Amino acid sequence: MENEIQENNIKVYEDRVEVVYTSGGVGCLLISGITMTLTALFILFYIVPDSNIVRAFIGIILGVIGLLFFGTMLFKVLRAVLTGKAVYTVQDGYFKGKNKAVRIDEITDMKWAGSSLKYLAIKTTNKKTIKLSSYNLVPEEKVNQVINDYVVPNATPEFKENWNKRMSNKGA
Repeated sequence: MENEIQENNIKVYEDRVEVVYTSGGVGCLLISGITMTLTALFILFYIVPDSNIVRAFIGIILGVIGLLFFGTMLFKVLRAVLTGKAVYTVQDGYFKGKNKAVRIDEITDMKWAGSSLKYLAIKTTNKKTIKLSSYNLVPEEKVNQVINDYVVPNATPEFKENWNKRMSNKGA
């Protein structure tokens, strides 16, 4: 059953391949983001006003950090969810994210990066680095599968070599 659900992350059409998020995964991410943002607001507006100076100071620090971190992440995920289910798309010789696209024949390297929100860092032939966020909505394994099956066959020899090294190191 689990394998069947994960296969729902990849949609193959005649003209494109999409890596999409599932409703269950997005629900968990949104519920946890909303909960943590509300917790930060609770600390700031309920705990802090009735506290002594030390407790209020600690509460303000925790509340502000929590609100900035979780509120920002929640906003980014909500924006991604509201712009469609496809997180990554391979179409017409391009590898596309939500906001940016890169020609496949210009990619020299690609790797996962980021700590709180994962993204693909893509290096191009003109030495630019382009970041395409996954918003933690799709599993890395599914994205890697799409890259192996639909990007690598049309990529530059340099990218093929870099990607194969990275994937062989991951398995070791």
